[in-house]
Amino acid sequence: MRRLRSLALPTLSGVLYFLSWIGFGIWPLAFVCFLPLIFSLRDATPREALRRGAWFGFIAHLGGYTWVIHLLRLFAFAPLPLAFLGYVLLCAVQGFLFGVVAWALRHAWTATRWPLAALLPLALVATEFVYPLLFQSYTGVALMPLLPLVQVADLGGVLLLSAIDGAINGALADVLLTRRPWPVIATGLVVLATATYGLWRIARIDGREQNAPVERIGIAQPNVGEIALQALWADTAELHARGADIVVWPEVGYNLRPVRDGDDGRAIQGGIPVAIIAGAERRRGKEAWNSAVAITSDGTIGDHYDKIQLLAFGEYIPFGDWFPFLYEWSPLATHLTPGTTTAPLRLNGYRFATFICYEDILPWIVRKTMKDYGEGRAHVLVNLTNDSWYGAGHEQEQHLQLAAVRTIEHRRWLIRATSTGISAFVDATGRVVTRIPADVRGVAVRDVPMLQGTTFYELAGDWPGWAALASLAYVAVRELRKRRRRRR
Repeated sequence: MRRLRSLALPTLSGVLYFLSWIGFGIWPLAFVCFLPLIFSLRDATPREALRRGAWFGFIAHLGGYTWVIHLLRLFAFAPLPLAFLGYVLLCAVQGFLFGVVAWALRHAWTATRWPLAALLPLALVATEFVYPLLFQSYTGVALMPLLPLVQVADLGGVLLLSAIDGAINGALADVLLTRRPWPVIATGLVVLATATYGLWRIARIDGREQNAPVERIGIAQPNVGEIALQALWADTAELHARGADIVVWPEVGYNLRPVRDGDDGRAIQGGIPVAIIAGAERRRGKEAWNSAVAITSDGTIGDHYDKIQLLAFGEYIPFGDWFPFLYEWSPLATHLTPGTTTAPLRLNGYRFATFICYEDILPWIVRKTMKDYGEGRAHVLVNLTNDSWYGAGHEQEQHLQLAAVRTIEHRRWLIRATSTGISAFVDATGRVVTRIPADVRGVAVRDVPMLQGTTFYELAGDWPGWAALASLAYVAVRELRKRRRRRR
């Protein structure tokens, strides 16, 4: 029986978790995926809880991150055995997050005997807030199909969604373990209030969108990793003919040569008189950036955004500035400079909060791009991405849904142009209103509302993370005082 608890139950939790998450998307399982793990923790020591939680996280990532093998084979030129080893190591490191969750939960559970409906969200949110991940993810994103439930992200960000998921799992565990109904009743009332708020917010945001000025924006998806510029120019001409005021290209869509200060934007446009937000490599002297540049319809190059969160071993090598010979050893010896500003791009009289590649899944970067730099907050979110490195697995849908949460946090539309998919328009309630499927060539054009306003999340940031940390710190201090009193 003890072996069942130590291995089989965390394994079951891991399977339920990845089946509930983006990709498989069986979202009802998100409300029960922690239950087997919790049952396994009843008689566990803190060290055993750490191991069981880490195993749960390892299994959860094994099922959800299979695309890492393709990434390492293509991006790092790793042979299959080495790529598989890298995949296993990544799943172990990222999955250890849940080891910390289980350890913190077991400690707090023993110290307080508070209901799990409170303890699980505290442990989960605090750990997701501080644990470093190479590929950022959040438990609460599994709830994205439930639009009324996820609208509270404009109050507390994606961490608040994880708190809801944890509270429901914890409340069900309370009923099964203690037979007391009040945690489920209390959690049910919170969920009802959350859904009611969400329905009200959706109606309000829909009304704002109908009354806002619009800009007709097109996105082009050439469906090639190393983008063929001729195809992109042809797609841009089609979008211009369909009335697009602005066309958004994928990451490094312009790859003919680096863009330098003083260049003529008409060379990038290919003779098509339409405003463009183009992905390009930008150079000045020896420095190079992965950039998005704003080009007016007459070919004037205006504002630029330089990618801040560079991808290790692809866009830079850790410690490479200290040991330059590392770049000579790397098969992909790219040496990019991180950007230094998150100011929006200005084009056609509007402001576009722009970020590149996986920066759209990093709440803190997007929140910085939405700051008011003296002219007001940006009207729209824009993401330029190349997801061709990840193959045909779940990564493309995972990336899209993780990014979609930003639209709720900031109540802005997201315009997402990718090289191979999934390019999309996401409205300010998190609905994907238009998408170009993965691994096909296509274009799309929409009238996009130019929204204004400020959300509570923009002002307060990730306060659920700080609140969860403070609560666990209180539990720890209280337990420490109890131990000191016993010794006396």
